[in-house]
Amino acid sequence: METTPLIKKEEKRSKKSRKYYEELEELERGYAEDDLAIAGELIIEDETKSDEILSKIVFAANIFLLVAKIGATYFTSGTSLAIISTLLDSVVDITSSIGIWYAAHAILHADKFLYPRGRENLELIAFIFIGVVMGMANVYIMFQSVTRILFLEVVPDITTTALAILLGTIVTKGALLFACLRLRTPSARVLAIDQRNDVLTNIVGMGGAILSKYWSAYADPVAACLIAGYIAISWASVVVEQLPILSGKQCTKNEYSRILRVLITHRDRVKMVETLLVYHTGLKVRVEAHVVLDPNTSAKVVHDEVEEPLKCKLELLSFVDRAFVHPDYECDGYEP
Repeated sequence: METTPLIKKEEKRSKKSRKYYEELEELERGYAEDDLAIAGELIIEDETKSDEILSKIVFAANIFLLVAKIGATYFTSGTSLAIISTLLDSVVDITSSIGIWYAAHAILHADKFLYPRGRENLELIAFIFIGVVMGMANVYIMFQSVTRILFLEVVPDITTTALAILLGTIVTKGALLFACLRLRTPSARVLAIDQRNDVLTNIVGMGGAILSKYWSAYADPVAACLIAGYIAISWASVVVEQLPILSGKQCTKNEYSRILRVLITHRDRVKMVETLLVYHTGLKVRVEAHVVLDPNTSAKVVHDEVEEPLKCKLELLSFVDRAFVHPDYECDGYEP
């Protein structure tokens, strides 16, 4: 099924019109993807398996870097809060890797009898769990950093070996960040945030350690405080972003349009769409559609040509979890 072009290219566009046309182009791509999915021609990679493999790689790298940072802490005799904060970050990295790996593994191996609709929401739960753990750990580091700034009881003893370990961490995390960004799945997204944080925090930690060695001892706790504050705020935003989804937030305008298109182009028997509710029950959305048919349509036709085919079509869309189609013979002002 071919998609009718919605736009024509223009040489000059204002910012608003450019944004408008970009949204239309995105909608066209969505329509094309939906047509392929309904026709059974859409090739979808097994993202859950890719997530599981990526999580294992990140976990192995984090174990290695944790050992390396323990060494860096040892070489500085535990006097550098900036290096300790990066060590704590590695500990939390391992926690996040375990959480994401478990979510991907549990989704892939869900018992269909215990969980008839799967366990997709485990990803959201993992996001929130990781955010809370990271927030608590970094608030503690901020407290220790402020105490060190106020009293400066210990002067950091920074060694070249410790700095080399931090540099190696930055390179390793940069490579992992690139891999996560290429995968583009929800689990890879949360891992990408983690890797990005690690690159930035290790740069700040390394800078603070160098400055504390050659300029002022206060640079070390200041760097540690900046690292902890940045990570805490970053993960708090992730948690806040996921809460509306768990609370049943409405889908995007793009997704709503794609679902409505499937409904109104299904068959001539569908006279109108009375009500359409599309809301999140997890990462995917649930659809409730009330469609109006001719009053003389038989129950067999309603079931075989409208209700069941529409339900199957909608559930083939990549962002739809479940769909419910309710046929009616008149528009009676249904209120959800």
